Amino acid sequence: MGENVKHTSGLLYDRTGAAFSLDHEIEGTAYVRPMVTVVMQSTNYHGDDFHEEETTEPAGYLVAKDRDELFDAPPHVALDADIEAKKAELAQIKAEAAKVLDNLRREKQKAEWDLASAKRQMDEWMKTHKGMIDLGKLLDGKVLYPLSVEKNHYHGARSIPRIPKMKDIGGLRVEGGDFEKGKEWRAERYLSDTYSTWFQFFDTEEQRASVIQSEFEATCAHFRQKPDFTVDIYTTTNLHYGTLLEWVKTHPALSIPEDIQAMKAANDAELVEKRKAKLAAELAAIDAEARP
Repeated sequence: MGENVKHTSGLLYDRTGAAFSLDHEIEGTAYVRPMVTVVMQSTNYHGDDFHEEETTEPAGYLVAKDRDELFDAPPHVALDADIEAKKAELAQIKAEAAKVLDNLRREKQKAEWDLASAKRQMDEWMKTHKGMIDLGKLLDGKVLYPLSVEKNHYHGARSIPRIPKMKDIGGLRVEGGDFEKGKEWRAERYLSDTYSTWFQFFDTEEQRASVIQSEFEATCAHFRQKPDFTVDIYTTTNLHYGTLLEWVKTHPALSIPEDIQAMKAANDAELVEKRKAKLAAELAAIDAEARP
């Protein structure tokens, strides 16, 4: 054997409690003989009775094991069993807690779904019965701000929003029903004035102004797609620069965006140059005719 071989004796134990007789070690590896049970039989003096005696002794072969996995004393089996029992108990507690948490999550999710569904139903109810709600507010003495906004079916943008006069405002249109015949009562979503123009109320003047502003911005975006700088006529069937001027005239808080104003200025300058060129050509022609 070389210098790295260490001879020793004695019993060692693994984590299961199995015993081994140490023969020698080489660089962290223990070569051991498993301790095996041997049954010894003997007879009495007369040979009519057998006696058995168990003993342990090292096996006749060697096995190699990591020295760090062998111990000088047998493991505390009872303590290990208690630890395993505690681990099993803890695992059960964790499983039950996880089950409770899963149930709570499902209940929370269901409650959130139910709440979202109720909110959607409430929002839809508020929209469907907005006219009736507004009438109730007016009957309670609340000041509301009417506005009529309609899509222009000729040029595709919005028509100029109109603020109905309170004296022209009628009431909620209700269509009578007959539940005995399966006919429900119905109410129009919006109010109408004496000109049969649909409109809706806003709780504050700022809300109404915000809607007018957003509708004007959408109309300007529509104008940019196909600019028309006509200004000398106003018509509800075409969307041109004169239409935007009419928006501003009707609602003075609005102003035409600077980029559209710049487009209008560039277009006017181009027209001026074209007129100059046309006049110059006409003057040249007249001058040519006047010469002998």
